[in-house]
Amino acid sequence: MNQIPTLYFNLAKGNNSKYGLSVIQLIQIGKFYELWHEPDTTCLQQAHSQAELLTKTHMKCRPLEATPPIEQVASLLDMRITSPGKRSLLQMGFPTFSLKTHLSTLLEKGWTVIVIDELITGKAGPKQRAVSQVYSPSCNLEDSSEITYVLSIYFSQGDLLGISLLSPMSGHSIMFPVSWPDRDKVARLLISYRIREIVIWANSGVELERFTNKVYNILIGWNLFPPEPNAKIEVMGEAVHKTPRYLSYRYENVNKEWLLLHIYIGIDAEWFNKNYQEYTLSKIFLTTWTENVKQEILISLLGVLQFIKDRNPNLIRNLDLPECYNSVVSPQSLILCNRAEYQLDLMPNRGKQGGLLSLINCCSTAMGKRLLKFRLLNPITDYKKLDNRYEEIASFKQLFDKDLFDKSELKHIKDLSSLHRHWAICASGDSTLPPEKFSQIYHSYLSASRLLRKLEPYKFIQLPPSIGDQLESLIKEIGRVFQVDRLTAEIKDILQPSNYLTDLCAQHHTLKTQLTEWAVQTSNIVFQDTNSIKAEFYNKEGYAFAILSRKLTKLEQYITSASISDKPIIVLAKKRNNVIITSPANQKVSVDLNSLEEQIKTCANQIYNQELRRLYFRYSKLFTPLENFISRLDVAISGAIAANKFNLTKPCLSPSKSRQTKGLIKAINLRHPIVEQLNTQEECVAHDISLEDKGMLIFSVNGAGKSTLLRAIGINVILAQAGMYVAADSFRFRPYHYLITRILGGDDLLKGQGTFEVEMRDLSTILKLAKYNSLILGDEICHGTEVSSGTAILAATIERLTAAQSSFVLSTHLHQVYSLTDTPVRCYHLTVIQQELGLYYERKLEPGPGPSQYGIEVMGHIIKDKNFCESALRYRNLINWDQPTQRKTSSLTEFRPSQYNSKVFMDFCEICGAPAEAIHHIQPKKSGGRGINRRSNLVPVCSGCHLDIHRDKISILGWKSTPGHKKLYWVKLNKPLDSGTE
Repeated sequence: MNQIPTLYFNLAKGNNSKYGLSVIQLIQIGKFYELWHEPDTTCLQQAHSQAELLTKTHMKCRPLEATPPIEQVASLLDMRITSPGKRSLLQMGFPTFSLKTHLSTLLEKGWTVIVIDELITGKAGPKQRAVSQVYSPSCNLEDSSEITYVLSIYFSQGDLLGISLLSPMSGHSIMFPVSWPDRDKVARLLISYRIREIVIWANSGVELERFTNKVYNILIGWNLFPPEPNAKIEVMGEAVHKTPRYLSYRYENVNKEWLLLHIYIGIDAEWFNKNYQEYTLSKIFLTTWTENVKQEILISLLGVLQFIKDRNPNLIRNLDLPECYNSVVSPQSLILCNRAEYQLDLMPNRGKQGGLLSLINCCSTAMGKRLLKFRLLNPITDYKKLDNRYEEIASFKQLFDKDLFDKSELKHIKDLSSLHRHWAICASGDSTLPPEKFSQIYHSYLSASRLLRKLEPYKFIQLPPSIGDQLESLIKEIGRVFQVDRLTAEIKDILQPSNYLTDLCAQHHTLKTQLTEWAVQTSNIVFQDTNSIKAEFYNKEGYAFAILSRKLTKLEQYITSASISDKPIIVLAKKRNNVIITSPANQKVSVDLNSLEEQIKTCANQIYNQELRRLYFRYSKLFTPLENFISRLDVAISGAIAANKFNLTKPCLSPSKSRQTKGLIKAINLRHPIVEQLNTQEECVAHDISLEDKGMLIFSVNGAGKSTLLRAIGINVILAQAGMYVAADSFRFRPYHYLITRILGGDDLLKGQGTFEVEMRDLSTILKLAKYNSLILGDEICHGTEVSSGTAILAATIERLTAAQSSFVLSTHLHQVYSLTDTPVRCYHLTVIQQELGLYYERKLEPGPGPSQYGIEVMGHIIKDKNFCESALRYRNLINWDQPTQRKTSSLTEFRPSQYNSKVFMDFCEICGAPAEAIHHIQPKKSGGRGINRRSNLVPVCSGCHLDIHRDKISILGWKSTPGHKKLYWVKLNKPLDSGTE
């Protein structure tokens, strides 16, 4: 037994060096798999905080306590750890038949599982054991709800990164170069893929500390590593005095999200050889295609292929040709900037429920769900493709409205992308496709065929050429070779009968019948029943007989008295109350049976694999078109269901005669689809939005719905450019190329940047990308600094965005910016009603900036302290009172005489005190009366109050005498102030 632990821990040492710290070894001991740990040995894992890792002395910091893998796995699988025997060895285990169940749990939590099996040698002596399989979280073919990818990054000596993404589960790969200044753009693409393992490659000679800091920062910027300074990350091994070839990192946050990072220092020289690159990649992808491809991309691709091969060489067979791009940004896509997908709640946050995708996802297949996610995160600008997507949804919506279509067949279609990949690997190697997988493929084909027949009367879905005929032919071929109603049985029972196999099965049946007849006849003679002796198969003894121990003596007496002592009883084993027996004659039959079973198994497996290989290579060109068609169909049906369920509307594309197409939005009753469904206590307020010739400024109190309105605009633009219906009564638009958001903001503790620094960083992105085809959504930009600078920066921003002809919607509390800038921007405010009982958020979008002061009034409804509110009002009045300053002119007021009467000056609004921008006639000009321009009929007002007067919200009753001077008398009409002031 001592040799087995020695073998186990020697293998563990090598496997940790090869596969990283997130490794557990399972060794087969009889009918159990066991995991072992020596408590006194040094744990390879060392835990550090994120803040420590990002310092120059991160590897010299004292590591935190790391939990041994055996304890983590025992907790995960809810199993006990025992310590049997004299040796201080901790162990846990489970039966071999439950490996598949536990394997999926371990892989889902980020463990790489090494399985050490007993070898069948046919020789006497101790059992031999060796590694039989390596299961990595990203490199396996186990069932999973989502396809996982390995991300490979090559850091060249220049400023160019080579990036490859490859999924062993589907065979799909994508590769592109990224210059160091453009590295932030990668985050927009990576969110479409589920990445669980990252492989970093660097040339030897790099300074480790600087390089690892560079890696951490870039992964944090791509939202792959945790931004929290106190996050706990496990590191394998120390790297203080020398540069290792391999470093391994594992991170798992409080939400149980995990990530594995592998860093390789030093790259084999042949990887840079053009002939080696061409030969190796053409051998894997079965075609020559590397000419004119940047070397940095090829290095990253070779790296990910090597990484997968080290875990399972079969997984690099029959790969699809990589999608190779010259840039990470596609000119046909709407680029989401400043993490717009996060700020607009497109995805569930940290694995929780919610997000736009969860709301509109009505897909029935795993393939459809992946395509829907990809479309939502990669909106397009192509008019033709968008029109096609709208029409497909409209057609299914019409069928659902008339109750003419049933989508139930889609629910029975499994993940063909993963299943076809498994089939491809088995067809090109020596492994066998499990019958249950083949059964899933076949029954998915049947459901797909029935679905196609349902769609035949309707011409709105364009099928790929001959896809229906090929599918029908494949189904018939499977039925000819296999017994389709028994596809989950043993392989020998799945195949249609053949002469040779039938003959072997007949011989097997004859010999097995001999044993059964002997057991029944002997039992009848000796014990006067038919079941005292049973013929059964045992793993060790083969075919033998079972009899109760107390009956064995009577059987032996019978055989002796019957003068058949030449066939004595042979006792093979004792199992509880039974004895396993045989005889020389029956033992020979058992050997023959075992030999026949082996022949039957070998023959059946050979025929099974040959037929599957033949079917694969004959029909493999059908697989990708079929997968794409089912995915597209599922997404279109999902769009129709979501449109009916949430009252969504088909967008209307607005053509443009100009080559430089300016983005456009004209929406009637635009809604926020998530808020509308989640907040059922009040009616969702809809807004009319027009972004064609001018940008929008939105003012209002906090909580009135400014951020929600900005998100509603962004979400509906993404829905429209993803080819889906939108939450509006009418939505006419021209596609945008950039969507830049600044809705969520705050301190960046990791980078040591305050709120204002983060705002200015985001504003820099806005100014760089502000074009005629850009849409900018900004919530309270410049609120992180003092009022005068914030107002000035905001005014300059509006001026720049207007000059760039960008569409923009900006919310702010800086009312002075409206009178400060001369650019053609439209002002709106969201209405709030104040009454004695409290504030009521009406949330209606009304023209004009609205009153400019409301904070204390809102505070008064929250803090019920009259003295405190009065004190705050007193200080605000002091702040609003401007002490006269020395001017070049001796005028006490700004000399802006009215055009109607030179004795009336446009200085301040007589209603709210803001700078005056117009002269209002108390008696309207159109009356044409005498003295229409006399001083008593003229009132200086700001644009907001002027608008309220004409909308009958303010009534001017005239100038009234007071003890000190004449004062304008005015009243609010109909309802209290919508700003929260009286």
